[in-house]
Amino acid sequence: MNKAHIVTLFVSLLAGLEIPDLDLILIFILGHRSIITHSIILPYLFYKFLTKDGKQNFLDKYFSKIFTSNKIKSDFLDFAYIGFLIGIAIHLCADLFPKAYVGYALIKLPFNISIGAPLSIIWMFGNMFFALKIAFKKINEKKIDEKIKKYIFFGIIIVGIIYIISDSNPISKITLMIISFPIIWFYARKGFKFIKK
Repeated sequence: MNKAHIVTLFVSLLAGLEIPDLDLILIFILGHRSIITHSIILPYLFYKFLTKDGKQNFLDKYFSKIFTSNKIKSDFLDFAYIGFLIGIAIHLCADLFPKAYVGYALIKLPFNISIGAPLSIIWMFGNMFFALKIAFKKINEKKIDEKIKKYIFFGIIIVGIIYIISDSNPISKITLMIISFPIIWFYARKGFKFIKK
């Protein structure tokens, strides 16, 4: 792992913090807190598209001047994907504690159809969990020194706290993050062995 990978991860993380609110551009179609943007759906589909067999033409066309090696292209995509997922997870963690579960606080189906408070909570928490699980598992699969992995994790927590601290009800959000992120970090790396211990 080199500095470019870390920069890619954290720049993507910062972008991922804002991705869920892209629904504000198409608010009349998607509604705020759209089920499409407030989830792992978009990054997952985009990543799968770029990593399919047909990706080579797309990547060669747009990235070949910057990245000469397929390994570098693959690493770039992986770290960007990891960052986007973590950014979305932090955003969803913040969205889990609105002033009240009404109106804009609820997850919306296309054309601004609300799914209600209980399903909104389940949707946001579930997507936060799976975004972190996928991202942390991918970090674990990379050949990264354990010390660097810890620095990355603490960097994620610091970015999350800074993002959340200026929001309403920050104590609840930070508490959820400080409790759930480490649990998911260890679970993604150790699986059920961690839970049994």
